[in-house]
Amino acid sequence: MTHLHIFALNEATTVSHTNLTRRKGEVPDLPPLAEWLGLDALDTDRIEVFPVDDLGGMALSDYVQLAFTPDAGIASDAQRRLDALDGAVLLVPDDAMSGTPAPRPQATEIATIPLAQADNTASLPKADVAPAPISTPHTEPARETVPPIALYMLLGIAAFAALAVLIGWN
Repeated sequence: MTHLHIFALNEATTVSHTNLTRRKGEVPDLPPLAEWLGLDALDTDRIEVFPVDDLGGMALSDYVQLAFTPDAGIASDAQRRLDALDGAVLLVPDDAMSGTPAPRPQATEIATIPLAQADNTASLPKADVAPAPISTPHTEPARETVPPIALYMLLGIAAFAALAVLIGWN
C-alpha cells in the first residue's frame, strides 16, 4: 500500500513546489529536503512543498483529501493535526523516497495516510467476440424520378387546360 507522508517544516520556507507550479514550468530553488528527511534521495517531481497560507481559506486536510485521495479518508486526529499547521508543509508519497524517512530537526512528521490504489487483481472472463463481417451496403438500382417541382408544374398545366376546356364549352 502506498502512503502519503505529511511533514511540517520547521525552517522558514516560502517556496512553492506543487503539481500546479510544475505545470506552469516553475523551477524553484528547493531547500535540501532529502537531507531534512534523512533520505539518500528524494524525487522532487513527486512531492509538494508550500506554505499552508497558499491554500487561502481551505483546510490542509481538505486539500489532501482532494489532491491525493486517501484510501479511507483522513482520521479525525490526523485531520486536527493537519488543520492546526501553519508555516510550510511537505507532502511526500512513498514512491518519491529512497527509503524510510528519519526526519531531522528541520521536519516533523505530522501524519502518514494510506492512499487509494487501483485494484488490478480481478480476473475477467474472456470476451467471445468475433470480428464483425464486412458487408457492402445493399443499394437498389437508381430509378428515374420526376423532381417534385416538375410534377407540380405538370399538374398546374393540366388543371389550367381542364379549366380552359370547361370554360370553352360553355
